[in-house]
Amino acid sequence: MERTIGVVTEGGRGALVRISGLMERRGFQVKGVTAGVTQRAGVARYTLVIGGGERQADQAMRQIRKMVETVAVEDLSVPGSVERCMMLLKFTPSPEQRTALFEAMKAYPHSVADDRGPALVLEMMGPGAMLDDCLEKVKGLGLVESVKSGPLALGTN
Repeated sequence: MERTIGVVTEGGRGALVRISGLMERRGFQVKGVTAGVTQRAGVARYTLVIGGGERQADQAMRQIRKMVETVAVEDLSVPGSVERCMMLLKFTPSPEQRTALFEAMKAYPHSVADDRGPALVLEMMGPGAMLDDCLEKVKGLGLVESVKSGPLALGTN
């Protein structure tokens, strides 16, 4: 089981390295990290996906709260949170595969990012599980390469 944790820190420089080092030293399995700036200067926000379930996530949150630059730590795996990932898919489909590809993609929100060359690049945004499901369905349709971001998440409470 995975848990998503949101962390807000001040003084951004090196905070991600310190958080990553803490997770490594304590033996937490970090499955994904997304970092970004916030609307406040000098304040950064990190979204971490931790393996191991609720107990591991609670322990990780307690450890992160002890760090000097930590402003807030929040469990974003709870109802009332919004989580999104982004995925880019590159295809070189045959004409038959192209038809089947667009038929399969009707079930998923997507847009064409680039179709100017021999390859077709689609972009998607949504919950990670939905993107994983889509990837499984299009694997035999001329898929050449794919890349998926870590999650972005916000609590709505």
